[in-house]
Amino acid sequence: MNLFPKQNVSKATAFKIAGWLTWIGGFYLALHFDSKLILIVPTFIGYLLLRTGKKYSIQRGDLILTNDARPPVLYLRSFKDEVNDRSMATYFKSISFSNKKDLALTVPSSGFREQDALGYIFRKIGPYIALGKPGEDLPELGASKLYVSNEEWQNTIRDFFKKSKLIIFRAGKTEGLKWELIELLETVNPLKVIMILPVKDEDYASFIQWANLIMPTAFPVNYPVTRSVVFNEKWEPSWLPQGQTLTKSLKPFFDQNGLVIKESFWGKIMESNGIRW
Repeated sequence: MNLFPKQNVSKATAFKIAGWLTWIGGFYLALHFDSKLILIVPTFIGYLLLRTGKKYSIQRGDLILTNDARPPVLYLRSFKDEVNDRSMATYFKSISFSNKKDLALTVPSSGFREQDALGYIFRKIGPYIALGKPGEDLPELGASKLYVSNEEWQNTIRDFFKKSKLIIFRAGKTEGLKWELIELLETVNPLKVIMILPVKDEDYASFIQWANLIMPTAFPVNYPVTRSVVFNEKWEPSWLPQGQTLTKSLKPFFDQNGLVIKESFWGKIMESNGIRW
């Protein structure tokens, strides 16, 4: 799969322009009709077009690692969960109201939007990398994807566990992540791991059903106060309070790793309003 930025810049631009025009057209129609429900379809179509345009702008993981010598930040997740995140219902649910399970007040609890928003922060630390789903035509938004064969993926993950500055583990309801979690517990410094719990209560229950058989300290049966989990040296979990922005929400995690995230004046304003480029 050849996703080189120079080859895809025209496609990225075309999709982004089409997305903005669709949104503008939707608002124009809304001004001339009594029902604002007419905004639903153009809003979602415009969002899909903009999202596709942004996908064409993402560099491949191998290119990122070649051009950036800093230790990477690894993002782990279930491919099945990523597919489910693409539904129209998930999108509108994530923007319809503030949710106590959002990672931050300006980050809706939709998996790929979280993955993308996390990149805005973690790229300041190192290359933001995830394994890509085999056979996908375009990478999902967020981390730059690295594509390896089925025979190579476990050794690739082991290698990233050794050299990564930080690791983000997005917990899933399926047991597809079990091998990665076991490997994390056996080989990785727990201080550099942050876990993001599932959004739904029933998915959390499915996760802890198998994860608590592995974790040195079990997760509580009832859903915790937030979804962001960090660990001490003994893999004992604690939960990060929800802040206005991701930078504020993740500050205790960065502090325990001796990291200071620098923000420009305009960067703070944009992140405080949920705006990211």
